[in-house]
Amino acid sequence: MNALKTDKLKAGQILAEEVRDINGRLLLAKGSEIQPNHIRIFKIWGISEVNVTGAPKRKDKLGPTLNPEFFEQAQKSMKTLCRHVDLDHPAIREIFKLAVQFRCSHNLVEEESNLHITETEMPLNAQKLDFISELNKKQIILPEIPSVVFELNEVIANPMSSAEHIAEVVNRSPSLTALLLKIVNSSFYGFPSKIGKVSHAVTLIGIREISGLALGISVLSIFKNIPKNIIDMYSFLKHSLACGILSRVLAAHLNSNQTEQLFVSGLLHDLGRLILYIHFPKESLNMISRSRNRSKLLLKEETDYLGCDHAEVGKGFMKQWKLPLALENNVYYHHNPSEARQVVPAAIVHLADIMVNSLGIGSSGERYVPPLDNAAWEELELPVSSFEKVIGQATHQFKALEAILHV
Repeated sequence: MNALKTDKLKAGQILAEEVRDINGRLLLAKGSEIQPNHIRIFKIWGISEVNVTGAPKRKDKLGPTLNPEFFEQAQKSMKTLCRHVDLDHPAIREIFKLAVQFRCSHNLVEEESNLHITETEMPLNAQKLDFISELNKKQIILPEIPSVVFELNEVIANPMSSAEHIAEVVNRSPSLTALLLKIVNSSFYGFPSKIGKVSHAVTLIGIREISGLALGISVLSIFKNIPKNIIDMYSFLKHSLACGILSRVLAAHLNSNQTEQLFVSGLLHDLGRLILYIHFPKESLNMISRSRNRSKLLLKEETDYLGCDHAEVGKGFMKQWKLPLALENNVYYHHNPSEARQVVPAAIVHLADIMVNSLGIGSSGERYVPPLDNAAWEELELPVSSFEKVIGQATHQFKALEAILHV
């Protein structure tokens, strides 16, 4: 019995262990002969590997030819990036181990020299009062959220909504329609024939999931023109998408019925940073510089420099845009979920953000791994032994969608 990557499976192979989806439901029993449709189902559910009989033994995850110096450098740089977390905590210790492996296998090891860059910065001055005043002034000129978002919220809230109702709203935005159809026709879902209508996609995938994808895409599309000298939006979107996918996978492992809601929460968790980047570019660049020069969390620099952080900024505009309260809860408390009214969903986004920062998938501007809220972690009751599977499933799903970020 040996593990084989899903992409390497062939029809006719015999399953050595049962395969279950992220909700624990049986997909295929032990001893079954794998058929082409089984492989498609595995891909849909993010099963990255299965155990089959007669497969060659899997080599060490880090590879037998891995340069020991490269692995050592990965550990050293990860310790620098984890300077603000408790490496003795069992959850962080497991994430650290998996992140080192992931970074080595994906060539994401940072050179030590790149972790200590002196950048130009402005003095702190009295930015706190100035920022709050400026933010209040700018509320009237912030970008209008697409009307499709408001309509989607109404449709989602209506229990009588149908696939046709969702399709009717989405189809009012040709660009959103094209992107959604591109996603559902990707290997992320693995449908055997092309889907040409949004209503068909909703029927196959579900009202909540399609609505969540549309909601997240619509909000993030507002900020597509942020100058690259402030933030690389492709990198930002990678970080956001990975956090959304990890949030959904974690929710499924916890048997939550809010998987789609948590996907959108993860996708939008750093919305406040986008608002800062596009409307306060000088201040944003200065905060990033100060954070790196002082080896300080960008989150902490925001509070010291502005008097609030990006989560508070994001909450204000989610409220202004009338986004669902559950999303507002998860976004606002994603750095301190133990203070949230609904601790578990906020803690899921919190943990997903820590994992994505550790793995180095994209960046929202934060260089260091944020600290773990231990009280919220205990609320999750999630075994650390599940992390490898969670990360494996999430990164497998991420690969299927990553190319679409270029659109």
